[in-house]
Amino acid sequence: MKRSNYLQRCAPWLLALLASQASTTHAENAVSEPASLPAAEAAAAMPSAVELNHKLTLQGGYGPENSRLGNEDKGFYGVRYEPSLSWRSSEPQWPKWQAFSRAWFNYTSASQASTGLQQENNQQIEDFSAELREFYVRRNLLGDDPRFALSLGRQRYSDHFGIWWDDSLESLRLSFDDTFARGFIALGQKLHSYNTDSQSLDDNERDIAYAMGEYALRWSGENWAGLRLLLELDHSGRAADDPSDFKGGRVGLFFHGDDLNLSPLLSDYRLELALLEGRVELASGEEQDRNGWALLGELGKHFTERPWSPRLALYGGLTDKPDASTDGFYLNAIQSDRVANPETYSSGLVSAFIGVDLRNLAYYGIALETRPQPRHYLDLRLTDLHLRDADGDLPISLAEPAKRGGSRSLGQTLDLNYYWEMFPYTVQDKHVQINALLTASYFRAGDAIGNLDNDFQVSFGVVLRY
Repeated sequence: MKRSNYLQRCAPWLLALLASQASTTHAENAVSEPASLPAAEAAAAMPSAVELNHKLTLQGGYGPENSRLGNEDKGFYGVRYEPSLSWRSSEPQWPKWQAFSRAWFNYTSASQASTGLQQENNQQIEDFSAELREFYVRRNLLGDDPRFALSLGRQRYSDHFGIWWDDSLESLRLSFDDTFARGFIALGQKLHSYNTDSQSLDDNERDIAYAMGEYALRWSGENWAGLRLLLELDHSGRAADDPSDFKGGRVGLFFHGDDLNLSPLLSDYRLELALLEGRVELASGEEQDRNGWALLGELGKHFTERPWSPRLALYGGLTDKPDASTDGFYLNAIQSDRVANPETYSSGLVSAFIGVDLRNLAYYGIALETRPQPRHYLDLRLTDLHLRDADGDLPISLAEPAKRGGSRSLGQTLDLNYYWEMFPYTVQDKHVQINALLTASYFRAGDAIGNLDNDFQVSFGVVLRY
């Protein structure tokens, strides 16, 4: 009886002790488990300090050699392996230091031409060549401000139409990137080709200093407006292979907007205005004024609710009309006529087949872009080209001089593009992506080059990224 009373008196104390031990153990587990989870998640989310990426491009086709009208039609092919190596410092949230390098290993035929997937194709080098395309160091968090960064080395510069900068050059660049504004200022000059086949720069690229800058403001929704500036100082001196040196500048405005609901007739737009002014020193020592302008634009309407999600676009370009006192607008050594679309493929201002120098030129066209299935694109482009001055220089590349008949019609181009991108999948924690492009282009010669026959080009390209 006494033993039972003793147990009854001790039971509450024993239950309280067991409860306290259980709560203490639970509390310890509750503290220890969350403490270990963030560390594991942070380690898993932390990107690698060194990362090696690979890009392989295969391309080929059939058309006039080097895409020069009037050349013999030949088959062409090319292979490019493009490794890139990036490094970042060990700060967990925002690396203060970064470094990047990118190389090319090319093998091309003599009649290599562009397929649209090949970017920065400024050189036509036969057989094998290797080039160190980019190498630079970048310092982020200038003044502990994540909007500012400073980079030094050979860096890539590009804009949508390519008419400002579309090349790599050694430079010092200060970048600014904010939610509602972005821009940069840079000083640079090409110092070497860094190519195994071409040991030195071309004469028209040597000893040219550049100062460039851009400022863009997002003034409403997805509407951007901005200013660009490019100063050029050619100090190469007189040379027979470099007949003219330009000293001057280009300034321009740009406006663009995407995914808009501005009106029932417009969903996106892009407008570029570039002005050129300076002086040209000829090999003879004579100096001439040079000024001009170029205006490019595109208006698009996307019908997302329709089958194949078609987009209809009107585009065009216009330059000044050269006269006896000036040669007008033109593209310099670091510019191109390549329209870069990072979401799909690259093309030219007028065609993937016909390259143009943006001078003495007026063109307009219509494009129909469709998506028959997800990750499939089928596009059609029709362009009409004209000269501003019927007796002025031709803005397209010909194999032989054209017989000029006083006409301003250069001709028409028709492009059909089919682009496919594979849904990326992961191999060893890295994404594998494959893209393919088929292009058929036709050029109908106008009366301004009436001695040349109509021509065509078919091409394909496959890109593997890992």
